[in-house]
Amino acid sequence: MSVATPVKETSAPVQAPTTAQGTLIDTLPLKLVMMLAAPYLAGRNANDALAKAHKIYKESRFASTIDILGEDAHVESDCDQSVENYKKLIDLIANNRIACSNPLEQMTVSFKPSMFSVISPVSAAADKQKQLDRAYDRIESIVKHAKAKDLRVTLEAEDHSWTDFHLDTYYALINAGYHNCGTVIQSRLFRTKEDIKKFDERMRVRMVIGIYNEPAEIALTQKPEMKKLAVEYAKELLARGVYVELASHDTDCMDNFIEDAVLTTRTPAKQFEIQHLLGVPRKEIQQAFVSGKYFVEKAEKAGGNRRDQLADLARSGVLMRMYLPYGTDNVAGPYCKRRLKANPNMIGYGIKNFLNIK
Repeated sequence: MSVATPVKETSAPVQAPTTAQGTLIDTLPLKLVMMLAAPYLAGRNANDALAKAHKIYKESRFASTIDILGEDAHVESDCDQSVENYKKLIDLIANNRIACSNPLEQMTVSFKPSMFSVISPVSAAADKQKQLDRAYDRIESIVKHAKAKDLRVTLEAEDHSWTDFHLDTYYALINAGYHNCGTVIQSRLFRTKEDIKKFDERMRVRMVIGIYNEPAEIALTQKPEMKKLAVEYAKELLARGVYVELASHDTDCMDNFIEDAVLTTRTPAKQFEIQHLLGVPRKEIQQAFVSGKYFVEKAEKAGGNRRDQLADLARSGVLMRMYLPYGTDNVAGPYCKRRLKANPNMIGYGIKNFLNIK
């Protein structure tokens, strides 16, 4: 299958200090980075992640999506090994499912497209299309395996150089009948306004602002605007019948999503969820969504149809899914540095966790 290639958490986050070589975080030793990032990782292997998924469901009824860390493959054998690793992870989950009555609460799996290609979509390599076709085949084999095991998967977004490939791959998978597959949309990219017009009720979208630093000519640079558009795009997707997963730790963004997207489109709880990264301290609002408490006070103050809808959400609660990435230090390190640079407040969270400060 030939996939087209492109032509050439808080409201006021702390900014990472910069040095002549980049940010201060870039200069931190790997061991320190991993210590600071430990709360946000589900472990070093699949069994660690599976145990964490079961633990947070049992304790809080939070669902999980599990991601094997690793991107930008360099040799073919790494790509093939990633396929095998994901199939083994899918088998492990299928044999150790969460005991839940709602199938939406089951564990899911997430993966990045660059794990399955030795070149990027903007490479000048003569065999670029052949290599990208092989990447598609690898991705399809994982999605097909997951479908056979009745598990949902998510094809993630990366920086803008991958966007055409990632979305064209997703459309092709959906049109091939792989409705167990979802994908990720980044509100910071200007192109997203047009991209979401291609989405319909067969699809599932994790709506994010994105953590990749993109050129100002193709993307927004201010987070408040990204968050505003994330809600606007989520509203349009809900109106199209798309299952929407809002991935944001910002309380205002979550509130606006409920008020301006969910309630406005009269979307039931079975059609959306909230997603957070493991370890980010948002336990109170997470539990309020799951229990329905978040909607109780709003329902008491509302009237008419709005009151009825809020009462329904209060009774059912809303699904909360935690993002559980795992991997050995050498592959988890780059991911953790990127996360810490995107939100340096996470350093403070990591230190508090290390010192057991509540």
